Amino acid sequence: MCGTTREEDARAAVAAGVDALGFIFVAASPRRVTPEQAAKLTEALPPFITRVGVFRDADEEKIKRIVDQCGLTQVQLHGSESPAFCRRLRSWRRGVSICKAVRVGRAADPAQFQVFHGAVDSVLLDTYVKGTAGGTGRCFDWTVVASLGITEPLILAGGLHAGNVVAAIGAVRPYAIDINSGVEEAPGRKDHALLHHLVANVRRFESAGP
Repeated sequence: MCGTTREEDARAAVAAGVDALGFIFVAASPRRVTPEQAAKLTEALPPFITRVGVFRDADEEKIKRIVDQCGLTQVQLHGSESPAFCRRLRSWRRGVSICKAVRVGRAADPAQFQVFHGAVDSVLLDTYVKGTAGGTGRCFDWTVVASLGITEPLILAGGLHAGNVVAAIGAVRPYAIDINSGVEEAPGRKDHALLHHLVANVRRFESAGP
């Protein structure tokens, strides 16, 4: 669950069975938190919850400082970061995984995704909408994913909610899903009923098997 800004939402996510919580450090985001706010939220989390920091075209040293301050265990990069930039961060510290977000449009070029092979630990697919850098709440065509040649663990994002999450997982078979606006009552304020409904749908799908 990304866009965590409140302690009560973090607690609800943990209770629902969410595996990772995301904290956005992008100034333009309505879900942005400061490092101080994020550090307070991460301190209250159980030990096995992944703590994800979301960045866009941030300075490498700034990312490292925030990782240390907030105890982050994954860095998610949503800007124009190069494979070389990702490799440097990936080699910086064991235990901090690197995820590169790439937006998928109508004419998705496999080379756009394959260039990150070996440079990151996972790839997040979000929806391409001109003039935005993610967080649109819109889905993309899931059928194109198989043609992209992605070899790293795949995280699926983009407009997921309780009503479509089972279809999305069935179509893409991702390693994980990333939810945000689909479980919100307002930007940065999670709707706990929607959250529990979505997670329950995912668990039922998992228990049903292939």
